[in-house]
Amino acid sequence: MKEYKSKTQSETEKIAQAVVKKLQGGEVLALVGNLGAGKTVFVKGLAKALGIEDNITSPTFVLMKIYQTSHATIKRLVHVDCYRLEKVDDLDDIGLADYLHDPASIVVIEWADRVVNLPKNTININIEYINSQERIVKVS
Repeated sequence: MKEYKSKTQSETEKIAQAVVKKLQGGEVLALVGNLGAGKTVFVKGLAKALGIEDNITSPTFVLMKIYQTSHATIKRLVHVDCYRLEKVDDLDDIGLADYLHDPASIVVIEWADRVVNLPKNTININIEYINSQERIVKVS
């Protein structure tokens, strides 16, 4: 497990950018943390590192957004938000399974603790809110 300390949104984004450097494609990133901990900020950092210029917002109501990247091997960032997930079948209904084992995609799931049976290649990222100026990011 690797542990990082972040005191700003920019630092959280830089941690995400460091994580991207270790990805090859096909991974699932399971983000867990309280409301306001910085999960979406982390995804914004991933997106920047992958060359995505879109404004990244959490897909709370649509559950999933797909962004095209300019990365050499990772072609898609699939951003999922399970905060309002009513039943796990909802993820099947939106086609998440199509991306879970796709070597050209990275799947990032916010509120991943609400999902069961994530793939074995899942990287767990826990963002702990310490106070308004400090977060601990644990990657395992």
